[in-house]
Amino acid sequence: MTLVRRAEWMLLLVTVCWGVSFPSIKAATAYCSPTLFVAVRFTAATLILLAGWPLFARSLPDDLRRRGRGLIADRQAIRWGLLLGVLVAVGYTTQTIGMHTTTANNSAFITALSVVLVPLIIFCWHGVRPSASVIGGVALALAGLWLLTQPNLKGIVAGDVWTVGCAVSYAFYLSRLNFALVRTSYLPLLFWTLAVCTVLNGLWAVLIEDMRFEPNGTLLTALIVTTLLSTLAGLYLQNRYQGYTSPSRAALIFAAEPVFATFFSWLAIGERLTGAAIPGAGLILAAVLTVELGGAGDREDGLPRLGFPEERR
Repeated sequence: MTLVRRAEWMLLLVTVCWGVSFPSIKAATAYCSPTLFVAVRFTAATLILLAGWPLFARSLPDDLRRRGRGLIADRQAIRWGLLLGVLVAVGYTTQTIGMHTTTANNSAFITALSVVLVPLIIFCWHGVRPSASVIGGVALALAGLWLLTQPNLKGIVAGDVWTVGCAVSYAFYLSRLNFALVRTSYLPLLFWTLAVCTVLNGLWAVLIEDMRFEPNGTLLTALIVTTLLSTLAGLYLQNRYQGYTSPSRAALIFAAEPVFATFFSWLAIGERLTGAAIPGAGLILAAVLTVELGGAGDREDGLPRLGFPEERR
């Protein structure tokens, strides 16, 4: 298996991490205000990353690994981490605000529109047309997302508008991450992304949000699951592996998140599956396979990518 192919399968694992966490996030909102919940889990993830730095750094080249935590001071990591951290924080915050006045299905569908926005951003910003496999994958993913989530967009509410902000922010994050990963190591970049999210969401929770925190077993379990899986493991794997593929292909792979979120919500909390959910999930997975079978060597010319062309085989 080539490095590109392996990296894209690891990105699919990221969507599993996010999907597993979905039921926990839903349960936690009954006991903790949303932005405070995000701030706490990002704080915990940042501290775990610092404490376990030698373990996380094992995959780094020897010269970088010997620098230890001093690698955090890398200027490119700080610069790009600040930008990406702001984009991630804005995405989490706008999605959280939107969830108050829109449905979970609407939120899932609108957020997943980043699948379309990433190739559009790449084309408008860099003049690079998406490959045929990406275009076909986007079409399949949109159809599958509609069937899976069955959003009600007849009456647009404020929450829908906020969630569009999440989709736009996340699309820019996906399209910029590759540029960061060819300029600095993924580990200090991850640290600064987590740290910026911690600070911004913490400030939002203290200054704007009506904070609520009712500690109990359900909330503690949710914090552990979301900190370790969706926050630390998810962002670690994304930062480590997305640089080996293109932003558009990564966005299509991440379209599988609602599939796993729906499955684990059904498995853990018994959420009802609609009749269209299964074919919708099938179309989304077909979109992911379209990208994979379209050739791991597909490249958006002019965009940075790790291991290319040496790993193209």
